[in-house]
Amino acid sequence: MGDGAVPRGLKCPRCGFTLQPVEPAADDDSGHRLVCHRCAEYFRAHRRRDGKDEPEREPQPPKRQDDPKPVGDLSLRSRSLILRCIARAYPLGVFTAASMMIPLGGFVPVLRGWMRDEVTDWGDVLETLGGVRLRAESSDPDADLGPVLVRLDAPTLFSEVAAVSRKLNVKPPDQIRLAYLPCCGVVGWRRTRILLIGLPLLQVLNIAEFRAVLAHELAHLALGDVAYVTGTSRFVETLGRAVERSNGRLHGPLGLWAKLCWSLARRLDTPIARGQEARADRTSAMIAGGGAAASALVKVAMVQPLFREVLDQHDPEDIDLPNLYAHFRAFWRRLPNELREAMRLHILVSSTQPKGSPHPPLPDRVSVLQTFPEHPEPPGDRNPASTLIGDLEAFEQLLHNRLFGGLPLETSVFHRNRG
Repeated sequence: MGDGAVPRGLKCPRCGFTLQPVEPAADDDSGHRLVCHRCAEYFRAHRRRDGKDEPEREPQPPKRQDDPKPVGDLSLRSRSLILRCIARAYPLGVFTAASMMIPLGGFVPVLRGWMRDEVTDWGDVLETLGGVRLRAESSDPDADLGPVLVRLDAPTLFSEVAAVSRKLNVKPPDQIRLAYLPCCGVVGWRRTRILLIGLPLLQVLNIAEFRAVLAHELAHLALGDVAYVTGTSRFVETLGRAVERSNGRLHGPLGLWAKLCWSLARRLDTPIARGQEARADRTSAMIAGGGAAASALVKVAMVQPLFREVLDQHDPEDIDLPNLYAHFRAFWRRLPNELREAMRLHILVSSTQPKGSPHPPLPDRVSVLQTFPEHPEPPGDRNPASTLIGDLEAFEQLLHNRLFGGLPLETSVFHRNRG
């Protein structure tokens, strides 16, 4: 092999997948830069003294002190396994504690509540004994997730989804739905994999940026994150909402058990979610390019408060105003470029991450994405992503009518998966 030739046949030390070259080595470079498309890890191949090539992991940037510990594949799987054990042990512990408390005097407040028509089911029994009731929050995907798109509605969008799916070697989602808010995500609904695309995002992203968002979300499908969210993450969120709704009324063994399980599950869930997001970010940058992925991430963070403000100020009863989504589209297009740039810089400089957030800090995510090489842009990639669907005005009116017709709106963000 010549000195400038890229080494062939090298395997990833982690998964054994064949490494692919990222860019040709420079004249003064001591090795060749390689990438594993399965692990999203980068390596450099150096020639040893015995004449053989071996991959060497590139040095990683220093970690921030306030960030959670890194979650590799093995650690992520271990944490996920422990969290699943907690999710299965919680109902068993609740049943065991309630079965012991009722014969030891717990039947008295339960009977008293039953005579007052305050106890009608098992959830009421648990609350009477000091525990919590776990409630399913959403049951209607047509109301909560938005209308279903078919290929005739947006043939170009379906082709884009199929192309990104092929690059990730994953089956395309079973359904594509338009979401009410500027968010994107993948969810599992009764064994149906659904890709959510927020209509406001199509109005602000170009096609290259939208491809980066698609790669991020479909990476969650390819890496099995949706299956995790459908089970354990839903348990953590449901239990957390139940504990918060109790307003300090938890007491006794059931209350202590609920608090203990929620505390342990939350500590495990946050680093798992951050590891999944970081992994999906790297995949997005490899598919769409680092610049497009970083630009899409900042635009999504910038447009969410703007859309919320337009939503709060919009009066659907005013016949002189256009529908909500046409109003927002006109508002976005009239924003001066100087103001957009100032908002972008403000988000990158002053962005703060809530404690326990499932997403890594935004500036850290952007800095990592910008280290990936740019991809050549085919003609038309700078066109608005709204050109991927057919009749934009008709879908804007459809979502406006559904939103203000009494259907519940469930808040979501880019990109925390839901089950």
